[in-house]
Amino acid sequence: MKNRTYSIGEASRLSGVSVRRLRFYADEGLLPPAGRTESGYRVFTDSELVRLDLINCLRDAGLGLDAIRKVLSQKLSLTEALRLRLGALEAEIAAQRRVAAALRAALRSPTLTEADLRRFWTMTTLSRAERRNVVERFYQQVSEDISIEPEWMRQQVEASVPELPDDPTLEQCDAWIELASMLGDPGFVANVRSSAKDVWDNHTFDPGAWQRESASIIARAKEAVARGDEPTSESGKSLAQEWLETSARLLGRELDDEFKKWLYSKYAQHDPRASRYWELVAIMKGQSPNSSPNREWTWLAEAMRHHLAD
Repeated sequence: MKNRTYSIGEASRLSGVSVRRLRFYADEGLLPPAGRTESGYRVFTDSELVRLDLINCLRDAGLGLDAIRKVLSQKLSLTEALRLRLGALEAEIAAQRRVAAALRAALRSPTLTEADLRRFWTMTTLSRAERRNVVERFYQQVSEDISIEPEWMRQQVEASVPELPDDPTLEQCDAWIELASMLGDPGFVANVRSSAKDVWDNHTFDPGAWQRESASIIARAKEAVARGDEPTSESGKSLAQEWLETSARLLGRELDDEFKKWLYSKYAQHDPRASRYWELVAIMKGQSPNSSPNREWTWLAEAMRHHLAD
């Protein structure tokens, strides 16, 4: 039994697709007609109408002509095509949400300026992957020709790129913009690189031991801060001496005057942006800039500068 044939006008009425669109699909090879009449007019059958339904569904899903052509020619499975489209659609939705977030943040400002809008826009239109790229590029510059442990660097990157809410606050917007500017500053890169080189080029350095000892000294500094002790106090002196001895041991150095002078110079020349870095990360996480361990490290650094100066 032969399939019933339809003229292009009949196919248009049955499918709801315009004659012009049917001709376009036919010319593009998506919907080849079943044949032609003696007069040269295209004719279609039920098979072409079923194929047209699939084309309409794929178009409604947002697939382009090339993707539809691959599906129809079986060069691309229907599942793969829809998965690709879903990924693209989710990216579009995320982008639109970021645009909406930028507008909401801008509208919250009582005295909106063009600079404010540019600031909000810069923050909210960047995806997490794009923010991660900024941080990764910074650590790549810091670690160039330095044998930094990849796992440590991965942890630093992960900790520096927190998930932001769809509707970030003004403070979170400003924190990222300040952080991004800092990470792109060659002076800051050079300072962090110098500090990293002192540590990581030491072949006896054990990052695991450093993390454990750091956690221990910070826990004790936290107790001192909670008691209201100043870095210049006796407890500050005790912790400074303990960290001096621990640092010498972890770096494989003799605990002599030369090492004391070297370590003091490091704390005396400490770039305050290194502390500010983690304050900004805390703000982006929705935390106080003085949240632990930022506050404790700042306290300990002051104790080291004061007591090692003696």
